[in-house]
Amino acid sequence: MQLKQNAKNSSGSHSAKQNHQKNGKSSEKKEQMKKKVLFIAGGILGAAALVYLGFAFYFTKHFYFNTTINGNDFSGKTVKEAESYMEKQVQGYTLTLKENDGGTEVIGGEDISLEYLPGKELEKIVKDQNAFLWIRALFQKGSAEAKVDVQYDEAALDALISGLQCMKPENQTPSVSAKPTFDGNTFVITKEVEGTQLDQEIFRQKIKEKISGFQHEVDLEKEGCYLKPKFTEDSPEVVAARDKMNSYLGGTVTYQMGATPEGIDKAKLAEWITVDENMNVTFTTDGISAYVRDLASRYDTVGKTRNFTTPTGKAATVSGGTYGWSIDEPAEIEQLKADIAGGKPVQREPIYEKRAASFDATDWGNTYAEVDLSTQHMWYIQNGNVVLETDIVSGLPTPDRITPEGVYDVLYKESPSILVGENDPETGEPIYKQEVRYWMQFTWSGVGFHDADWQPAFGGSLYQSAGSHGCINMPIDKAGQLLNLISAGVPVICHY
Repeated sequence: MQLKQNAKNSSGSHSAKQNHQKNGKSSEKKEQMKKKVLFIAGGILGAAALVYLGFAFYFTKHFYFNTTINGNDFSGKTVKEAESYMEKQVQGYTLTLKENDGGTEVIGGEDISLEYLPGKELEKIVKDQNAFLWIRALFQKGSAEAKVDVQYDEAALDALISGLQCMKPENQTPSVSAKPTFDGNTFVITKEVEGTQLDQEIFRQKIKEKISGFQHEVDLEKEGCYLKPKFTEDSPEVVAARDKMNSYLGGTVTYQMGATPEGIDKAKLAEWITVDENMNVTFTTDGISAYVRDLASRYDTVGKTRNFTTPTGKAATVSGGTYGWSIDEPAEIEQLKADIAGGKPVQREPIYEKRAASFDATDWGNTYAEVDLSTQHMWYIQNGNVVLETDIVSGLPTPDRITPEGVYDVLYKESPSILVGENDPETGEPIYKQEVRYWMQFTWSGVGFHDADWQPAFGGSLYQSAGSHGCINMPIDKAGQLLNLISAGVPVICHY
């Protein structure tokens, strides 16, 4: 029993010794592996550092990756290689102009005696590079703006530019801005139109820039060589102008002029609403004025010919005078602008300078005085009925004394009154001064109704020898009756 126990102890001791030996060998292997990894990593880092430093040294003489100079790629090139490239570009150099209408034109280097002049600019680009930061160039473009020195005949280039087809006036169409236009119902925005008119300064500048950089093409559209429209369809000014113009379309006007109304609809308004070059909404005063003049020509009656029938049934015609409808054109134009700007429908009369009693052909209505200069007779019609009539004596039929034909209205009446004629140039005194009992003036020149007790008779042909200075002479009693019947504003018709 004791022997077995000892054997067992001996066996355990041997096993522990073996484990200890195994652990020691494993740790040694791990340490060796760690040293090996560190050695390899150090080698890689050292190699990488050598490569990085190698590139850094390389870029002390070469341009960075992704380096473009005046639009040309010189990545990894030396200054000498870049200059060699520049020198070669002179040989057979051409600059093609791409125009926005699809056309192209060419400027040749030989035509302007183009020559490359080596300078220090390219060397400066390499010198200014931080060689140790070369790796950044892998991730970003390093476009450099160097001044490539070239020499050319500027006068020859200016002459070539001036002779280009795209420079001819007939080939340059101005751009047209977007603007609101009327489509028959509302104002909509008409899209802008790109033209072919060149911005002379930018055009010449871009050509010279491309030649200086030995670029072979210039896209005139992309380079901004064309004069652009001031406003596009999305410009806030155009949108605001359209909305404002549409608000004015609500300002329709209907004139109440007798039985037939006169209307101004949206289509007519659209002719008068416009925008200037800065998109300020304005009214075309000329158009509104023309409309008001036309309205007046159709509805004004002052001085126009009227056909009518006398109380005796005689067909008569009268023209001239100061009575009738007359629109106050300047005031009406301004009111019309205000109505349109208000943007709401309006019904009203025109603004009149003069008014008549009726819109009928005989606009004097049914209360008026009528004088037939042919028969030397007058009537006073009140509410359509003759309430007074009498023979009269009118003006002597000479240019300076004849009674004027036309339709007038009573200006004022007075009783008694003193009638004073014009001054006699020779004496400086009035040619007449006559006291009358009853006076009713109806022309601004001084013609009116009055009593004339100095007349031996009235009617017939007496006016041809004993005619007045233009006034309507009446018997005293008839003149008194008329003064009591008539009032200021009553129409007076004098006709033959």
